[in-house]
Amino acid sequence: MVTNSRWVSGVRGACPQGGAERAVLAAACCGALLVAGLGTAAAGPAPAASGSRVPVIATGWDSPNPRQFREGLATFEGWGVFDGTTLRATRRAADGSEQAAIFAFSREPWAWGEFAAALADLKGARPTTCRENYLMVYSNPGDVDWFDDAGWKIITDHWRLLTRLARQGGLRGLLFDAEPYTPPHSQFLYRAQPERDRHTFAEYRAKARQRGREVMRAVRAEFPDATIFTYRLFSDLLGLLDSGNLQAALEPHTFGLLPAFVDGWLDVMPPTMRVIEGTEDIGYRANSPAAYNDAFTRLKLRLHEFVAPEHREKVQRQFRVGQSLYLDAHVNPPDSPWYIDRTGSTSAGRLAANLASALAASDGIVWLYGETARWWPAGDPKYPMWPERLPGAVNAIRRAKDPAGFARDLFRQTPAPRNLLPNGDFAQAPSPKDAPTGWFWWQDDASHGEVAVTAGQVELRGVLNGVVGCLTPVQPGRIYAVRLRVKSEGRGLAGLSIGWKTAAGAWTAHARNRNLVSSEQADAAGWREIVGLVEVPAEAGQIAFMASASAQLSNTDRCWFADAALVEVED
Repeated sequence: MVTNSRWVSGVRGACPQGGAERAVLAAACCGALLVAGLGTAAAGPAPAASGSRVPVIATGWDSPNPRQFREGLATFEGWGVFDGTTLRATRRAADGSEQAAIFAFSREPWAWGEFAAALADLKGARPTTCRENYLMVYSNPGDVDWFDDAGWKIITDHWRLLTRLARQGGLRGLLFDAEPYTPPHSQFLYRAQPERDRHTFAEYRAKARQRGREVMRAVRAEFPDATIFTYRLFSDLLGLLDSGNLQAALEPHTFGLLPAFVDGWLDVMPPTMRVIEGTEDIGYRANSPAAYNDAFTRLKLRLHEFVAPEHREKVQRQFRVGQSLYLDAHVNPPDSPWYIDRTGSTSAGRLAANLASALAASDGIVWLYGETARWWPAGDPKYPMWPERLPGAVNAIRRAKDPAGFARDLFRQTPAPRNLLPNGDFAQAPSPKDAPTGWFWWQDDASHGEVAVTAGQVELRGVLNGVVGCLTPVQPGRIYAVRLRVKSEGRGLAGLSIGWKTAAGAWTAHARNRNLVSSEQADAAGWREIVGLVEVPAEAGQIAFMASASAQLSNTDRCWFADAALVEVED
């Protein structure tokens, strides 16, 4: 830890020279170097469309069939915020009628030739940005007993045909929904099975595992690198893990046979396949970063406990954690059982905040489910489009998915939004060798650099670790856009460090500090733009906006800063 530092010049009253103050400033500047190194050198998952590393897909009552997908794809991609969707397969019956083919757990025989029109529609669609698409497989009607060999031969064939359609149609994989929708049938509930009086729960578990193997062999043969995305898998069962007897606790549960079915998958699943736990019930109610973080942590640490010991490492390698948001809960009235408290914000504001939290706590997919409005032009016209039902929804999604792009567009608005930073254009300075008026200048004792202000630019030269910054009041819980233009010459890194102070002036919320560097190409004059969004921690009352320089090893190494800005984002 750096323990020595120098207060060089500037607004001396704004930033005391205590040990804690020095440590925080040193950490802020060093942190920028660390983050930049990780961002440029460390490999990570391929980013999703529009800036997010995790795909965001739309699903719900308006999920299209293949024809609607082809016809409405341009409109759907026109929202500019989604990476994919879910589709309802259709088949052409012998009488020429178009029939839904999503209820796979039935005895009704299907033939591959019945899917010719659906396949042609999928092949005729040409997605450019929305490539994370999944074909629905529902565990309904669920009226086939696990011991019914003839019935399960048909169910397995349904999986085979839908998997073939997904692969040949260019989709990512399957959406498996285990929820029962056709009472009194319930595929994974022991007491709902027709032969329950003849077989114990343990015998049903063994048979469910066998059926899982049969289904997965069919899927593997058709699409060995498919992704199986699920609305819910084991997330509804987390509360049973500490029951004292998991198998006894599973017996009366709606999804009690699901772990055994998935064990069958794992018996034969190839290493090229992925499964995504969608955390439906948890995500529909989540309304804070803590709620999403808790779901991710618990599932990552304990999801493997639901499967056989021999499969636990396989689960840790091949299973991912997704997150869900229920759009209707963001517009429902407070007396609804499905209601997301706006916490003083708007529906769009909460949607943006919750989606950002979900994206930060997922390594699979984040899915937005809706019932009473549409993203697709087809569907029941009595339901409005989602931007009508939830004004500001598209901007909210973009804000969460692509904060830098959202901030960049905000700063390009005409007229320009109000800049909350004092002297953000660096037009005023006590002298050319001092910090801009209203700003402070700091470097640690190992650094012997210089500052200069000329023609609206701040220059730092030979700075090993230092910042030029200012303190500005902000509102807890609010979102702010930040911008800083930077240019470098020689060695070192120029960045933007964000720290937090209480209204009384004490440093706080150190884990919420941000260190931003530019990822864009320099313009003809060598300038790059740093933009982003920051959320003010609940305990903070001031933002420390700091143009930072580090690792400049001589006076020939230097950087410049210009056009500093801080703008409050309206919900």
